[in-house]
Amino acid sequence: MPLPTWARFIRASLIIPTLGLALLAGLIIGAIAASGPPSASAQPGQPVPNPSGSQSIPTATPTITPVQPKKPKPATRERKAKNVPERPLDKNTGRRIVYDKSQMTLWVMDKADEVVYRFPVVGRWDRPVKGTYKIYSQSLHSGNPNSKVTFDHMTRFAYGMDGRTPIGFHSIPKYYDGRMMHSTKQLGLPIATGGCVRMAAEDAKKLYKWAKLGDRVYVLASP
Repeated sequence: MPLPTWARFIRASLIIPTLGLALLAGLIIGAIAASGPPSASAQPGQPVPNPSGSQSIPTATPTITPVQPKKPKPATRERKAKNVPERPLDKNTGRRIVYDKSQMTLWVMDKADEVVYRFPVVGRWDRPVKGTYKIYSQSLHSGNPNSKVTFDHMTRFAYGMDGRTPIGFHSIPKYYDGRMMHSTKQLGLPIATGGCVRMAAEDAKKLYKWAKLGDRVYVLASP
C-alpha cells in the first residue's frame, strides 16, 4: 500500500541530514590520517612534518677551524727561539738526529718517525755547516786541553774547519776547577765559541745511550 504523502515527506527529510553527517565524518577521518607520523621515505636534511602539524628545521653541523701553529722565530744571542715546533722542520724520515741551528734545538727521531727526545742546546751558527752527517765515534769522557775543559758523553758526527778537530754533542764543558763554561739556563742560545753542540748533562747522556755508529745527523741552516 503506497505511503501517504505526509509520510514520504518525513522520510526524505530524515535521509538528507544522515547523508550529510556521513560525508562530514569521512572528511574528519581523512584529515586525521593526513596529520599522522612522517613516512619512512622522508629525505635526510629535509623539513619533516611532526605530529603537531609544524615543520622541524634541520640542525646545521658546526664547522671546526683548525688552529694554525705559530711560525717559529729564530734564536739570537740574547733571546731563545720562540714557537719551537714539536717536530723538526726537515723533510727526512726514519731514525735520525736533527740539529736546527736557527732554533738551537735538537730532535732525536726513531725509525717510526716519532720524536724520542727534544733538547735545547748551545751551538754556533757557522759550524758545522748545513748538511747530512753520520755518527762515527763516541767517548764517555773527553776534553779540550787548549780550553782546559772536560765534558762527558761525547757523540761525534762532524769535523771542524781544519778537517781534523772533532765536532759532536756533549755535556756543558767544565773547567779544571769545576766551574761550568755556562749555565743550563743559557741552553737554547747560539753562544758557543767552539764547534761542538753543548747539552745538559742528562740530555747528553740520553743521546749517548740512544745513538749508534752510523746514525744520520741532519744539520739545518742557520737564520
